Amino acid sequence: MLQSRDFLHRLLDAPSPSGFEEQARAIWRGETAAFSHRQLSDVHGTEIATIDGASKTTSFLLMGHIDEIGVIVRYIDESGMLFFEPVGGQDPDVLISQPVTLLGIEGPVPGIIGKMAPHLQDEDARAKKLKIYDLYIDIGATTKDEAAAAAPIGTAGVVGGPRVMLRNGRFAARDVDNKFGAFVAAEVLRNLWQQRDRLYPTVHAAATVQEETSRLFTGATTAAYRLEPTAAIAIDVNHSIDVPGLDKRRFGDAAMGKGAILTVGVKSSNKLAGAVRSAAERHALRFQLESENGNMGTDADAMPTIRAGIPTISIGIPLRYMHNTVEMADESDIQGVIDILTAFLLDITGEQNFSA
Repeated sequence: MLQSRDFLHRLLDAPSPSGFEEQARAIWRGETAAFSHRQLSDVHGTEIATIDGASKTTSFLLMGHIDEIGVIVRYIDESGMLFFEPVGGQDPDVLISQPVTLLGIEGPVPGIIGKMAPHLQDEDARAKKLKIYDLYIDIGATTKDEAAAAAPIGTAGVVGGPRVMLRNGRFAARDVDNKFGAFVAAEVLRNLWQQRDRLYPTVHAAATVQEETSRLFTGATTAAYRLEPTAAIAIDVNHSIDVPGLDKRRFGDAAMGKGAILTVGVKSSNKLAGAVRSAAERHALRFQLESENGNMGTDADAMPTIRAGIPTISIGIPLRYMHNTVEMADESDIQGVIDILTAFLLDITGEQNFSA
């Protein structure tokens, strides 16, 4: 069972589309204030909390991006319908009839994503591949002016309903990717704070921004450049290959309920991955392996070219239905990542060099 489930739930409930992360940032910043020596926020909005260890030279950066995919208003027609474009990777097919929460000028604006009823479509329209611009958000407005006053062009929002608690410690939410990662970074810091007198490395936990919308991984890049850690660990989601129709020859066999997933391969630091793996084995903590061929698809991808290069790995959990409105995770896998990273960082007792 997660010790800080309420904290995770508050993060999941806070709408934070990429570039508009303020609500989730405030929750994360408020929580970590109780177990860090200092905090800072950068120009883009990344939140960082730090525990100073005994070492003056060895430091780690734990990164979990706090932004989520969403939508942003692009055009408002005369009847008050809001047309939008995606914020991050979206599949138009999963957006139909979904609830929307827009971050309006005077507070949240509820709406739904509409689409012409099939009865009113001709055969060609029904057969056509759906595009984002075929959809619109209906907030109940009756005029363009009314809609624009509540949610003008440039208003961002999120798509999906409330959290759903399921069987066997599993749950679904629109934004497990990657509120989970920001949560884990904070929870590892919480654990280390309780044993800070024996902590050797300095540890920075970061809730990074704009991961979903920038090939430059804006939040992680600026944080790592500023902090210049010895090594960095991105905490993010991986696909769970335990649903019908997936070919394990193509995607591997990671599965929910079997523990953390450690990514290894081309861009990953072999030394750092080996050290984390050894710590997990010493403490009898379960983990799974996933390969990467030069692209991890997480904040870790930015690290090798920052300054002289920062040794980096990615670790995460198996997630079902990624970038849908009902991403599903297992609490035991989340706790597994927390346990592995806590054990690894407490096991470090001397200066470390993870460079090749």
